[in-house]
Amino acid sequence: MHSQPIRPHTTHTGVFTDGADLFTRSLLGSLPRGTTEATLRGDNGHDYRPFPPTRTKLAAIVKRRARAWPFTPSSRVLYLGAGAGTTVSFLSDICPEGMIYAVEFAPEPFRDLVGVARGRRNVVPILADARTPAAYRAHIPQPVDVVYQDVAQRDQWDIMRRNADAFLRPGGWAVLILKAKSVDVSMPAREVYDETAAAIGRTGYRVEEFVELDPYEREHGAFMLRRAT
Repeated sequence: MHSQPIRPHTTHTGVFTDGADLFTRSLLGSLPRGTTEATLRGDNGHDYRPFPPTRTKLAAIVKRRARAWPFTPSSRVLYLGAGAGTTVSFLSDICPEGMIYAVEFAPEPFRDLVGVARGRRNVVPILADARTPAAYRAHIPQPVDVVYQDVAQRDQWDIMRRNADAFLRPGGWAVLILKAKSVDVSMPAREVYDETAAAIGRTGYRVEEFVELDPYEREHGAFMLRRAT
């Protein structure tokens, strides 16, 4: 581990940069023994984790220079499709005073997610199907500020809307990572994005920004949505 200048990103709260690469400030400090991920010691004495856009779509959003960024240090986030917890861990760093409610359906990645949550006071792993938000309502005691979704299902917008209707506060944000080929493998990605935008427009949600995540994630786009107040 070596010391180098790492400074806050100018537009994305909770993200840091050395001028070329992205980092998050590790909530755990130095990572536990046996962890393969490297950390960097900043010249301010803090430990930082590499936050690469090829590893997490959240970093790809930053690299694609999205203007909208709903995360603050105290954000309460409902994460749908948490997987093994890689992006969850970065959100935990970005929102150190908030709470990340991480929903995952598959038992095998959920075991890894539980391991990621160990030692992170602001992560609540929830084994559940994101299609049935009523099943985990008891785990989320108050409205959230952000719903973040990354699921490879055909009905991605429907899943997001169900959860946002149930848990998102008025004026809150929804970040929908849309995998076009999971919606319709036969349609060009651009047509899938346009159809999804039209469907969103018929609801109480507003598209504040849309960014394609190529080349970091091919045929993926990120909708940055706002719920009506």
